[in-house]
Amino acid sequence: MYKLKLSFAVAFSAFVAMGTLTSNPAQAALLDFSFTTINGATGTFTLDTDTPPSPVPSIGAEGFPGILYPDAVSNFSFSSPERPEFNTNNDNADWEIIPGIIPGNVGNLSGISFPSGCSVSAPFTCTNNIGVLYTGDPLELSDNLDAYAVGLGVQLFDPTNNFASLEIEEFSDYKVVRRETIPEPNTYLGVLAFGIYGTGLVLKRTRSKKQFH
Repeated sequence: MYKLKLSFAVAFSAFVAMGTLTSNPAQAALLDFSFTTINGATGTFTLDTDTPPSPVPSIGAEGFPGILYPDAVSNFSFSSPERPEFNTNNDNADWEIIPGIIPGNVGNLSGISFPSGCSVSAPFTCTNNIGVLYTGDPLELSDNLDAYAVGLGVQLFDPTNNFASLEIEEFSDYKVVRRETIPEPNTYLGVLAFGIYGTGLVLKRTRSKKQFH
């Protein structure tokens, strides 16, 4: 009888463990970007490629509405020795894709629109745009590094002058890498071991009682 109890307990522990394992959330596909401009500005940010597009288009460019991915960007930091008023540190931002504006079917203009919500509706209130050539599907963010292989530059907009565009700074250095995520610990082995250990204690007590009687 005790063997049957052991088998049932082990099977139940394994069932609970597998349930614990399958309930773990999937890791988001995060890409880390870094850049330096020809004028010495630097920046970093993280793009969450699991972010869904907004059903509402962004302003985009004249005649070219954009596809907005709200708050897809985190840890956005920008530092300019020439224009420190535009510096920011570990902020969130939107990611925007503007299909059709680049001729030749080589890709689509995309990149950061900062601050979040600045390009959702008129008036345009963005201060920082970080341009990237995007070659993936505009209706979803690819987690393929090759889709973001070409960095274009930084465009700043002056909030003291009706958000007029300032000079575009091209990149002198640009990198994108996949974020190395730490997988969550698999708890099923611990649960299984605990179940076996607990079952062993129960059986030991049952045997002791039988021997006592």
